[in-house]
Amino acid sequence: MKALRFNKTTLCLFTLLAASQQGVAAELIYPANETIVSDSVQAKQFLLNYFQDKPNTVISDLSARYQRTSLMATHYNFDVIDNQGKNCHKTLVLTVDKDQKVQRVYAQLDALTGQCDGTIEQPRTNFDITKPAIPAHAKTVPVTTQVYNPDPRTMNQAPIPTDGDFEHYTLPATYQTVTMPVLCSTTANPQCVLANDKVVAVDIVNLPEGIADKAEQQPQQGHLSFAPDALTNIDVTQASTADKSAVHNYFYDVMAFYHIDHSLRYVEGLGFNHLFNQTVQFDAQGSNENNSKYLNDINLLSLGMGGSPDSLDADVILHEFGHTINYFIVPDWAYGDTSGIGEGFGDYWAGMSTYRTQYQQGTSFELDTVFNFDGHFGGKSGGTRSLNDKAARYYPSAEYQAHISVNGTLSDQLWSTPLFQALKEAVATYNADAFEAMNRIILEGLYGLGRGAKMHHAAQSILDAAQSLYPNHEYSAILRRHFNHHNLLPTALILAPNPQFIDTGLATTATPNNATSKGQVNAVIYNPTTRDMTLSGHVSVSGQSGSQTLATADQPSSLKAGKSQTVNFPLNAQPQCGQRINLTLDASFSFDKKQRMQHVSFEQGFVFGLPKFAEAPKTLNQEVLDAKKGTSPLQPMRKGLTYATYFNTGDQESVGNDFAVITHISHPDHRELKVTLIAPDGQQVILHDHQAYYQNSKQTVYRLADYPQLKPLLGSRMAGAWRLEISDIAVGNSGQLIDFGVTHIQNYQCKASPNKPDPKPQPQPNNNSGGGGSALWLTLLAMLQLGYTKARSAKRRSFKR
Repeated sequence: MKALRFNKTTLCLFTLLAASQQGVAAELIYPANETIVSDSVQAKQFLLNYFQDKPNTVISDLSARYQRTSLMATHYNFDVIDNQGKNCHKTLVLTVDKDQKVQRVYAQLDALTGQCDGTIEQPRTNFDITKPAIPAHAKTVPVTTQVYNPDPRTMNQAPIPTDGDFEHYTLPATYQTVTMPVLCSTTANPQCVLANDKVVAVDIVNLPEGIADKAEQQPQQGHLSFAPDALTNIDVTQASTADKSAVHNYFYDVMAFYHIDHSLRYVEGLGFNHLFNQTVQFDAQGSNENNSKYLNDINLLSLGMGGSPDSLDADVILHEFGHTINYFIVPDWAYGDTSGIGEGFGDYWAGMSTYRTQYQQGTSFELDTVFNFDGHFGGKSGGTRSLNDKAARYYPSAEYQAHISVNGTLSDQLWSTPLFQALKEAVATYNADAFEAMNRIILEGLYGLGRGAKMHHAAQSILDAAQSLYPNHEYSAILRRHFNHHNLLPTALILAPNPQFIDTGLATTATPNNATSKGQVNAVIYNPTTRDMTLSGHVSVSGQSGSQTLATADQPSSLKAGKSQTVNFPLNAQPQCGQRINLTLDASFSFDKKQRMQHVSFEQGFVFGLPKFAEAPKTLNQEVLDAKKGTSPLQPMRKGLTYATYFNTGDQESVGNDFAVITHISHPDHRELKVTLIAPDGQQVILHDHQAYYQNSKQTVYRLADYPQLKPLLGSRMAGAWRLEISDIAVGNSGQLIDFGVTHIQNYQCKASPNKPDPKPQPQPNNNSGGGGSALWLTLLAMLQLGYTKARSAKRRSFKR
């Protein structure tokens, strides 16, 4: 769709986190047996054998639908048939590598519609379009023309229009000269048309979508026939509506043709030579609506003329072409998060193309915004979209449809942001080469998916592609960082400290090689899923010799669903008091003996010694309010909002490097909570953003030294009212805010003693800070649980911006 020209629908989630990421219908499976599969018949047999334990009410037979070949693999897509001969849009996709070895299965075995009639893939028949008359014995000729690249504002770095009426806007006659391949006759006076072997301009005569009288909304501009040199000086500012044969009237068509053709050939240049097995059709003056769309069932881009002509902005053209790419890769792209992914990928493709153009031109103008020309016209707000929505977070049990705001996150931006920001980081690392590499990775990652795909499936598939295509580069790590930031990767394991601060006065676990007490790192490995897993791997600690084996690959340990196991690592070299040390977990896990072990790596921070706070935390024992069911379909849930205030009246005037925030929250499911710190000057910092935790009680000291999100507070005013906001987004669980404090860490207590440490006198709580002495808090610190963790339409659809 061209732009948001309506009030965004907000989906509030009162059952948001009822299921874990592994509890959703579809899944990616990595079979342990690398069987050789060389054709669709063998692929079918492999899948029937692999899923033979499924009842025939789920899978009785398979029907081959289509086959795709990507850069690194072949993908066999099947309909799943039950014992009544019905499909209900269930899907299996088998991926084999270049050596024909089985690599992965995408399985969607839940019925996605009650009709089970396949209507989402039935093309419409009630339409009328005309195509240009291709000259006999035509040949492809490169012709010179001029276009906006990418749009009038960006080319001139012009300010945002203050008047949203396009009729009042003066278009600049500043163009870029380009060449494009078109079909021309071979006669003495050759005539050309906007067509070649890849792209063709059509004219929509009638394209009803359930409305019989919609024909008048489709303007008919006809077809341009021109001499090879006639487009050299085409100028939209000279367009005349009186003479439909005038070349200048077809600037919109030339713009769309050039950008679609150029982008298509770029995709082929990446190595996807056989992707476009049909000619891509477009109508640059497709309708009078303030909207553009890709009609996947008839392979047609229809660009709107309302608001402002959409084809004047390459972002709009290439967004719709992004849908085209998506659908050529996965023809049955439907259900799950597919429409949200599709919109986000369209935004990424448009933004990437503009970024690449500006990179080549040596300019940088509004890179993080798409539709930054067309989106400012039409008289309504919300026409542009961001490619840098850092606050967007993913919740797997929600469904991300196109243009829907889920818990304050626009689905389009949730998917486009990590892709685009990862691209920018990759370009900063690898320069121009990163454009081709990242685009290969992202396109390769779309292959092998099917109906019902969720965002975390697509994210994992893209990581698979990065590792396969560029195993010796940082692209996989870059993408993983950005996907993790937005919670887009499945959480199969959690590594948590137990406690966060190492009490050197406590005896360590006795080992043959460690008879003295230098402290001990204690951590918890937690399985947050609904499935039992087998686990192997080892842990190591920075600055310490040796590692500790959890279990070996040939004899993995078992970790039950929702359960945890402890890791105790005695220190053999004593760190400096107050020093941060990191525990690294390198593990492999599997949910099924038939699946390959998947590797994960986590790093968890600890602090050597117990902190001495300048001010004690405030003991509140305050209820954390639960979300409530709403009364409106557009707002089925009202968030539960809890606020607490801590008045800091200490001697330190500004936030320093030893700044710390103390929280102790008890809640049955911490994934339901978002915790935000609000400083006296109004700055807001998110401390906790719906991450899972292994038990109800969660005590945390957020040190500025460990939490980058606290860095903006450095140097700001310390004295005053600090507020804590706890937002609950799921109905059914309330909790308790036990302690809250904002302070500085004066020093650390590291003296080893068989007796209870005798700390220096602690500051007493001031009247504004409330009760709760620091001696009590030091006792609580010995049981701290979490520090700083880093883990590496159901119908035939028109895709609309």
